[in-house]
Amino acid sequence: MEISAVKLRNSYQINYVDTNHLFVNQNALCVVETEHGIDIGNVFKCRKTQNEAGIEVKGKLLRLTTPDDLKQIPEIVAIEKNAFDKCREKAKAKKLDMKLISVKCLFDRTKIIFYFVAENRIDFRELVRELASIFRTRIEMRQIGVRDEARLVGGYGPCGKQLCCVHQSEEFEPVSIKMAKEQNLNLNSLKISGMCGRLLCCLGYEYKLYKEINQDMPDPGAQIIAGDTTYVVTNVDTLKETIRMRHKDRTVEIFKSDLEINGKTYVLKKEIVTKIETAEEDTHEEDTYTL
Repeated sequence: MEISAVKLRNSYQINYVDTNHLFVNQNALCVVETEHGIDIGNVFKCRKTQNEAGIEVKGKLLRLTTPDDLKQIPEIVAIEKNAFDKCREKAKAKKLDMKLISVKCLFDRTKIIFYFVAENRIDFRELVRELASIFRTRIEMRQIGVRDEARLVGGYGPCGKQLCCVHQSEEFEPVSIKMAKEQNLNLNSLKISGMCGRLLCCLGYEYKLYKEINQDMPDPGAQIIAGDTTYVVTNVDTLKETIRMRHKDRTVEIFKSDLEINGKTYVLKKEIVTKIETAEEDTHEEDTYTL
């Protein structure tokens, strides 16, 4: 079975569906049938075998979009805008403590989904009945978290690129402050938090690499034995794999490969010690040098 990964219109949901013997290219617009109904989706991955991928298939492609299908999109967008205004108006009148984020109408118009954020549980049964009587279709209210809100609204991060969560799959990967510490980042909450107020998703992207490199790297303040001299580590650059260490008025920058680990003690290789001693003899005015 060939499957395609499809991101549905006006939604962060990603569905893996049966290609249904259709030949589709990446970025193709298709009409998709999922467990929630019929909708339009954008294909971004395709032509994989289910057994190889090991993922669950939930639906199938019906056809590539036609000009008539595309003509219906403005009408559906108008329904969504009207539904958003009506829902917000009635929620305010009923004094419901909820923040409406987005509205999605399925392509076959069998359901309208309202996404909202709320600190507590909301009794929206009366609201649903009134909306159903207005739009004459099924109404579904979905409470989402602040990270989902940022994904739906979209935007740009401090790096200048589109928010990472917009491109992620439906599940968020856990992010912890430990990841920021491992990457020697500024732990100021404003520096490592995203638009949602939670820790940046991108902290997890390079965490494993940093953890692997830092495994045999000394921490600032650690001691390194170089012959008869003991240096103290002042700075570590993980990506460059360099270590800056100091003894009295001398600062030396070495590479991770220049070190040997004897138990829990860091020892500088003999050939590097010789280089330092030679550099000390040749360098009298400068107190910092790189080997």
